[in-house]
Amino acid sequence: MSDAPQAPASWRARIFGLTWLSYFSYYFARSNFSVVKKSIEDVGLGTKADFALVDTLYLTAYSVGQFVWGFTADTISPRKLIGAGMLATAALALWAGLSGTLGVILIAFGLNGLTQSTGWPGNARVTASWFGTQERGIVLGFWGTCYQVGPLAGTAFAGWLLGAFGWEAAFIGPAIWVAVVGVALVLLVRDKPSDVGFRDPDAPPPVDRAAARLRRRAAWRAMVRHPGIWFLGANYFCTKFIRYALLFWFPYYLATQMDMSGPTAAYMSMSFTIGGVLGVVAAGLVADLLFRKRRVAVAAGSMALLAVGLYVYQLVGASSLVANFASMMFVGAALFGADSLVSGVASQDAGGPDAAAAACGFVNGLGSIGAIAQSFAIVYVSDNYGWEAVFYMFIAFAVLAVFTLLPMWRVRPSD
Repeated sequence: MSDAPQAPASWRARIFGLTWLSYFSYYFARSNFSVVKKSIEDVGLGTKADFALVDTLYLTAYSVGQFVWGFTADTISPRKLIGAGMLATAALALWAGLSGTLGVILIAFGLNGLTQSTGWPGNARVTASWFGTQERGIVLGFWGTCYQVGPLAGTAFAGWLLGAFGWEAAFIGPAIWVAVVGVALVLLVRDKPSDVGFRDPDAPPPVDRAAARLRRRAAWRAMVRHPGIWFLGANYFCTKFIRYALLFWFPYYLATQMDMSGPTAAYMSMSFTIGGVLGVVAAGLVADLLFRKRRVAVAAGSMALLAVGLYVYQLVGASSLVANFASMMFVGAALFGADSLVSGVASQDAGGPDAAAAACGFVNGLGSIGAIAQSFAIVYVSDNYGWEAVFYMFIAFAVLAVFTLLPMWRVRPSD
């Protein structure tokens, strides 16, 4: 459809808004468990080791799902993949909330990792189909705020439900929300502009179905063999180690180490994701407007700032609530700025039009191995060496993450 008109702003706004809302909503059924850990511990349903096991099952399933759904989203309708994933996520969250037992929570949250992992590659495929390579840095910089605002709103919602109705409600309420958004996305989103008569950006010349399948497989093979994908994956291993440790354990840390109540710890932990919103937008703008689309270079700089921010948090975090909130905001801005560039636009660029979802799923899957590792590391290091050692471990991973990106320092989409 090379002679078809470009998609109008109204359609692009719809795709942007609903895919943003979709990935934002996944976090309502993801970040709620970190909020209720202390409350579940207080009623005798679990210990820190039990919670680490739940996290590990979730993240293992999530990692496997990233690889599986990443390749799947390039071959089937990503819109339907996202919709099915969101409805399954809602059902599992509802089951966890109604059960009242740790065993069911463990099973439901573990399976939740598999259903949640439909969100990133599915939405990455849709956005890559509607927004071209040259505009992705800025557009997806704003779009990437969904996975900072999502944990922010999800944590606040779960904290309110916890305080008002108990920990069970922190699972049930998000389940209803996720189901509604999933239905809306299936009804109102289309996979690519050509599905509604418009021109696809970055689309290769049309070929028959068999040739398209061969081209896609060739793109997958080229993507997996590209050294840059492995550098991005190694970086994302480090990034997700830190990110999920803070998402899953920061409210618990504030409640147990700084004697905050459950709801207060939930609200204070939002500083991490509030900073992330600012960092994602800033990183996208800086990369495309000031660094001529050298997105990997900006990501490396953000990780260096993350190491500084974590060190500062160790120095001033306990001095006051304001210092704690502000310093963790800086940490969130630095981490999520790099995170969005590496897992989103840089991966889409590396995958190209035929392997964008596969590349995002591949990088995210490698990163999720780091997220799995943090579950064991947090419990072991905090129990044996204290929480201060945990933060120094984060600093070491942030520095390592900088080095993983140095071989791609000058890479731009045209390269």
